[in-house]
Amino acid sequence: MANSFVIARQYGQNQTPGLRLVKLDATVSVGIGNMICEVAGYGQVPGAGNAATGHMAGITLSSGDNSGGAAGAVSVDVEPRTANFANDGGNPCSQAHVGLTVYASDEFTISSNSADGPPAGKLIAFDSADIQGRPCRVALNCFTS
Repeated sequence: MANSFVIARQYGQNQTPGLRLVKLDATVSVGIGNMICEVAGYGQVPGAGNAATGHMAGITLSSGDNSGGAAGAVSVDVEPRTANFANDGGNPCSQAHVGLTVYASDEFTISSNSADGPPAGKLIAFDSADIQGRPCRVALNCFTS
């Protein structure tokens, strides 16, 4: 059986391609499991303020608090992946949006409107009955410019 590349797999001491460090912008604080985007080379929390300039970086695997530091003083590990997110209350996604680009309105929430945040990726499944309140399954489109 042939081996296949899996983004989340670890190979010995070296982690797979995809996991990388992102320097946080000044005043940014993130926890583990947050979506973050990059603007001008620094990690920021996605939102309407960076909808036109932000590029999805991935999901944080470490936390970082740069609330009192200069841009780039703190870095976090991020990884591209597919994950479930909460649905935006103002511009919610639905089954009709499956297969389309969706947008990150904050670090945990997906919107159907491009004005709400930077492109997050493609909505690959929608489950309105998700018991954890995260009906939007999104394949994040990371590291694109």
